[in-house]
Amino acid sequence: MAKERIMQRWRRGLVCLAAILTLAACTPVERPELGPPAMRLKEVRGLGEAPVKGAEVRFAFITVTGMPAQLRFDLEAALKKYAVTRNLTILIEDDPTATYRIKGYLSAVGDQNGTLLVYTWDVRDTAGRPLHRISGQQTAGGSASDPWAGIGGGQIDDAARETIDKLADWVRG
Repeated sequence: MAKERIMQRWRRGLVCLAAILTLAACTPVERPELGPPAMRLKEVRGLGEAPVKGAEVRFAFITVTGMPAQLRFDLEAALKKYAVTRNLTILIEDDPTATYRIKGYLSAVGDQNGTLLVYTWDVRDTAGRPLHRISGQQTAGGSASDPWAGIGGGQIDDAARETIDKLADWVRG
């Protein structure tokens, strides 16, 4: 009889544990955005040629996240510099005449042996629909304490040049 009671308690405990785990699996957990949002397969299939092409295309870089402020200023200057060489128009972020709006995500990953600058740009239309994604990476020297300390002007410059080249190819291709 005592053995049966113990077994019943174990069964009840297991049923309660299973119910708790089931409920926990159904509860969404909010996670902070650590990088570019994943695109659903339907969105990726829809990416293709630029809907508006030509010299009158105007880009507004609306947000760049993930990098220190000083490097962000360096990146903005380099993007503008290379845009001139490819005859692209870069506007301030809230300019209503922009054809496309671009959101950037940058991160630095590494250690004392080397650092990798990783960047992703999501190009959207004025309604916010995703149209194109550009991504790339640049290697740099290492930094023991902060990966961003390993990123210099050369990597920022190269990332900006590659970004502008890919944008120009997309709107002219």
